[in-house]
Amino acid sequence: MNRMLIYIFIIFLSFATHASEFSFADASINIPEGFEGPIERSMGQGASTIAFRNLHEDGNNATLLQITTWNPGKPFPEMTDDELKKGSAQYLEQFLSGIARKRNKFEKSEIEYIEISGVPAAKIEWSGEIDSKQAHGVMYCYVFNSKIISLHTQDLIKFNGRYLNQAVKSFESIKLAR
Repeated sequence: MNRMLIYIFIIFLSFATHASEFSFADASINIPEGFEGPIERSMGQGASTIAFRNLHEDGNNATLLQITTWNPGKPFPEMTDDELKKGSAQYLEQFLSGIARKRNKFEKSEIEYIEISGVPAAKIEWSGEIDSKQAHGVMYCYVFNSKIISLHTQDLIKFNGRYLNQAVKSFESIKLAR
C-alpha cells in the first residue's frame, strides 16, 4: 500500500512540475515548469492582471510572470504594422511608467520591436532596485483584437535570470487565436 501511495505521489509530481498551457485574451501561453498560479485580479474598467510566480529556494523571493489585459470596450480600426508598432510602444511606455515609479535607480533599454505570433510587439528591458535589492525585468506590449496586452517578468539579479529567461521565452512563444 505504501509503495502504491509513493507511486501515485511521484506521478502527481511529474504532472505538477511540467509546463502547462494557459489561455487568456485570444491567446495561449506555455507557463514554464515551476511557476505557480494563476493569481487573477480585476483592475476595473476592462483591465485585469494574471500572475504566476516561481518561488526561489530562499523561500522569500520569486520570479514574476505577469499578463495584463486592457479591453477599452470598443473595436479598434484596422491598423497597419507601423501603426501597431507605434501603439504598442506608446502603451508599453505607459505600463512601464508604473514599474519605474516603484523602483530606485531605474534604467531602461531602448524599445525593440519583435513579433509575437506574427503581430508586432514592443519590448524593453529594465533594471532598478526593489527594497535596496538589484532587480531586472523585461516588458512587452502588443495590440490584438482590440485589446492591449502587457507582458512583464522581473526578478532579483542575484538569481542570474534563470527563471526570468524562461518567462521571456514563454512570452515570445505566445500563440494568438486567429
